[in-house]
Amino acid sequence: MTRYLVMSIALVLVFTGSAFSQHGAQIFGGYSYQRTGGEGVNGFNASVTGDITPWVGITGDFALHSKGTSVLLPNSSTLLNADAKLLSFMFGPQFTSHVNDATSMFVHILAGGYRASGSVASSGLGISVNSSGTGFSTATGGGVDFRVAPRIAVRPVQIDWIHLGNTSLFGADMGSSNGFRYSGGIVVRF
Repeated sequence: MTRYLVMSIALVLVFTGSAFSQHGAQIFGGYSYQRTGGEGVNGFNASVTGDITPWVGITGDFALHSKGTSVLLPNSSTLLNADAKLLSFMFGPQFTSHVNDATSMFVHILAGGYRASGSVASSGLGISVNSSGTGFSTATGGGVDFRVAPRIAVRPVQIDWIHLGNTSLFGADMGSSNGFRYSGGIVVRF
């Protein structure tokens, strides 16, 4: 999993390196909520965008969402812990409209992959099972940025429609799913 993330970040930096020096770049990071397959998960979203022109850039988007739960089995003292994580890494063009000096809106179309992982552990039975799988993912969406300082902006809303392709966890086919992702946070511009 770490290898995929490092390779993805390196790929974004290679392709956007020349754009950084010519037209600028921006780094975004903040809270994210993703709802796919009927489940909602909290996490964070980060992206790097290198501007090719003032209106067009190349974006690398990374997100990590997780959810955990614990259940006490009836008529026993056995505690069952289940954790799930979803790491996505996508790339694509971003189109920005500068409404005025302080406000800009953007849309993007991203494609890449995701890695889903799950683990189940039992305190009383001494059982621990882990599984992970990868699949294709896409995102289409946009948001708005409000400049609050010369190089700092606040992104109160970014909404993406997310598609997660088919993968397998614990030997079961998970199928594909669609849903949305909300993100909000801080943008630093260079």
